[in-house]
Amino acid sequence: MQSIVSIDIETTGLSEERDSIIEIGAVKFKGHRVEAEWSSLINPGKHIPEFISGLTGITDAEVRNAPKFRDIAQDLEAFVGDAPVIGHNVRFDLGFLQKAGILRYNEVIDTYELAAVLMPTASRYNLGALGKQLGILLPATHRAMDDAKVTMAAFNKLFEMAREMPLEVIAEIVRLSEPIEWDAFWTFQEVLKAKAKDGIQAKKTKKQSGPSFYDDSKYPPLDNPDKPIPLNVDEVASVLEYGGPFSQYFETLWSKQARASVSRLHISCPPRCLQNKIIRAWSFPQTRSICKINSCNAICRI
Repeated sequence: MQSIVSIDIETTGLSEERDSIIEIGAVKFKGHRVEAEWSSLINPGKHIPEFISGLTGITDAEVRNAPKFRDIAQDLEAFVGDAPVIGHNVRFDLGFLQKAGILRYNEVIDTYELAAVLMPTASRYNLGALGKQLGILLPATHRAMDDAKVTMAAFNKLFEMAREMPLEVIAEIVRLSEPIEWDAFWTFQEVLKAKAKDGIQAKKTKKQSGPSFYDDSKYPPLDNPDKPIPLNVDEVASVLEYGGPFSQYFETLWSKQARASVSRLHISCPPRCLQNKIIRAWSFPQTRSICKINSCNAICRI
């Protein structure tokens, strides 16, 4: 898998038009290995509402000497490069960032969308609740760097969950999502590539804990014999005829009419003929049968 950048921002509010960024955190990672981190407080040029300060802990005094977003936008873009960008409800973050003209062409991954597919029974999907359900020890604190790290950890967990899905299900998800703009598509496409590289693996089966009904040591696998043993025609006929093992399991095939036919059956084909024996056993109410075994072509009459 290529490097991915997890991004989170804190803002003065929810509107891209009226509000501004106050903090950015970004983590570049590949799998579970963190490659680099980037973070900065941002001077929004306006008062930070008390509610936001209570939520994030960021105050006006803390950002007074911080750079403006326009002054660090290019540094952030250089840090991200062409790597896919991941976030939780990431379109909110990208809405503020792309307004400044950066990160417009990167692949986008949303852990919210991934969780909605891979964890359909989750009680809540906000980042903090999702992190707890996934067993992530890092807290979501509403600080940009902390939340970017939780998002990274959540993505790795969700990616592994996706890899456990059957190949045909992953392929169908990719096929259905190709025509639409969906922020989980890239992830499932990468999972499909990874599973294709792994090749077809044998399915794991649980070992039977109860008694085995087949003794491998008593009945070894069959091999092609060097000298085939000819079929015992009399033995085959004894199995099929009335009163034999076959009739015990298929009693309905032996009606009174069929049993009466046995007493009236006379065979005129040679004794070596297997069909001779079979017709004697299978005495259905038919008047004659042409024997094709051994090419004797004898007529077997009742």
